[in-house]
Amino acid sequence: MARNRRAKRGAPTTRRRDGNDVENMSERAVESVTEIAAASGAQAMRFAAAFARGMAKGVVSAARQVRRPVRQTAAAAREAAGSMGDVAAEGIDTVADAGRAATRRTSRRASTKRRSA
Repeated sequence: MARNRRAKRGAPTTRRRDGNDVENMSERAVESVTEIAAASGAQAMRFAAAFARGMAKGVVSAARQVRRPVRQTAAAAREAAGSMGDVAAEGIDTVADAGRAATRRTSRRASTKRRSA
């Protein structure tokens, strides 16, 4: 018949090692979780910085694109105001010239009229 074999039992120090392994395992798990959290936090900060950088570039680009039409609009407004001023000055001169001409005609007529006696 075959003999029953017994499992070998380790020395009592093995049990202590197992206890240490459990403690070491939990410490390693805490360290791993801490490293993962730190890496995740760093990744989140990099993402936020990249997002902010992209937003800033977009705002600058939009400002550059808007700047040109604003300048063109301002130039057109200045030009229109200048033209209106020129037209107004011409109108004033025309009215003044017409008034002078009318005054001359009236005064000539008055001097050429004969009085009946």
